[in-house]
Amino acid sequence: MGAVSSRLRRLGRGLALAVLLCGAAASHPSFAGSLAWPAGRGLVDQTGAAVDEARFAGRLRLVYFGYTRCPDLCPTALMTVTQALDELPPALLARLAPVLIAADPERDGPGVLASYLDTFHPAIVAVTGPVAVIDGLAAAYAAPIRRHDGVVDHPLEFFLVGPTGAPVGRIPVTVTPDALAGILRRALSR
Repeated sequence: MGAVSSRLRRLGRGLALAVLLCGAAASHPSFAGSLAWPAGRGLVDQTGAAVDEARFAGRLRLVYFGYTRCPDLCPTALMTVTQALDELPPALLARLAPVLIAADPERDGPGVLASYLDTFHPAIVAVTGPVAVIDGLAAAYAAPIRRHDGVVDHPLEFFLVGPTGAPVGRIPVTVTPDALAGILRRALSR
């Protein structure tokens, strides 16, 4: 039973990867056009430096919406990213911008995000800013965020965005680090 289950998981990952890299996900109808980052709208990284489209120019982005008080999903997703990034050679890693967008920007300011990222890969950039701007980014990604009673409901996906801001695809956060590293290698090798 275990061998069959393992083969089915590998087959499913392979099919998902094939769909993603063949471009079928690039025309995903729920993306709202270009995913370019707005300039002059108050977005900052974990150091307080301004963030806009120029920051990521020419690099593939791996975007995740999450928050620092998330009890399990966010730390698990970011550890998956960390382990996948550890598998990439430096030349490919230099062409990638892994980004955590603060889904709870009122609580997750630059200092909080900087402390939180100490646990994860140093290449990961955290972005925060005004709630309306974060929600606008989430809407462009078709990734609604809902905040209620201290809980933040956020997408269960990573988003791949091309160097020009064009959507490439979505990856479920349940992807294994090895599978994510493979997806990133292929996307970065194009």
